[in-house]
Amino acid sequence: MSSESVDVTMMEVDAPSPPPPKIQLFATITPVWVAPPASPADLGSTWTADNSNQQNIIQFLKRWPPSRTPSTYGPWIYGNRGGQHTPTPNVVGLQADFEALVAANNVSIDTIDQISKANNTLCGKWMVFQESGKIDMLWGKILFHICVERKKGSAKVSTWKEDEKHVICVYVDDYTDSEEVSSLRKALRTLGVKWKIGFKTDAYTHLNIYKENPWKLRPSRFQE
Repeated sequence: MSSESVDVTMMEVDAPSPPPPKIQLFATITPVWVAPPASPADLGSTWTADNSNQQNIIQFLKRWPPSRTPSTYGPWIYGNRGGQHTPTPNVVGLQADFEALVAANNVSIDTIDQISKANNTLCGKWMVFQESGKIDMLWGKILFHICVERKKGSAKVSTWKEDEKHVICVYVDDYTDSEEVSSLRKALRTLGVKWKIGFKTDAYTHLNIYKENPWKLRPSRFQE
């Protein structure tokens, strides 16, 4: 072998550099949960002229902040001020009338309004979506408005779910009463809900009218 030959087995070979450590830019923070309820019914509240005051409302809000109440405790936190005059809806009759509309190929906004009135299914709600970091303040404002300022009605807010926004539903008796629907929307604007939101009727929920339905109806009865 020539003196110029090199034994490659004796060469020092640089080892490949290890990959750089992964840097987690945004840490996932799990909320500190409030103490669990004895039952999901504990997440509900009934308000009257006697107990609708700032101190009681703040106490309820501190006990059940939506951002720290997980969905395992129950899906909704309720507030009911009463004063609504909603007759018992005839859901079975509504669904039967809707099947007749489908069979006759006569499904439209107007015909659904007609069968909703005929079956006392006129309740509806404005739906306000908000992220978890801002939901507690907004929910508090809306509940205070219902209990102290509006002095009637009901509202509910969804509990915490990972990677999901909360939704607040604020109800009216009769979605065909344009004055009531409009006045509630104006009130929500004064509380900071200045973006576009949708209004959905209970009838649409009972009839499973959601996105991409066969009748090409918009799931939200109104959008403002």
